[in-house]
Amino acid sequence: MLAVSEALRVIDGQVTQLDYPYHFQDKNHQLIFRYDSTPHFPDLASFPHHKHLPDNVVATDKPELAQVLQEANRYLR
Repeated sequence: MLAVSEALRVIDGQVTQLDYPYHFQDKNHQLIFRYDSTPHFPDLASFPHHKHLPDNVVATDKPELAQVLQEANRYLR
């Protein structure tokens, strides 16, 4: 399952991203990866952006959605 969500605000035609999670899990509901911007890892260099892996959280920039889809597709192969 790949769940994609983005919270956006539009004011005077300007789009601002507020939050995002891109969550990918296997058929047994086990996490494969999750990118998000929840501000709960302030010590990461990419704060608030980060990536959850099954046993770790790593610093990363916000990925483009195409990158997330490619990463999920590689896992499925």
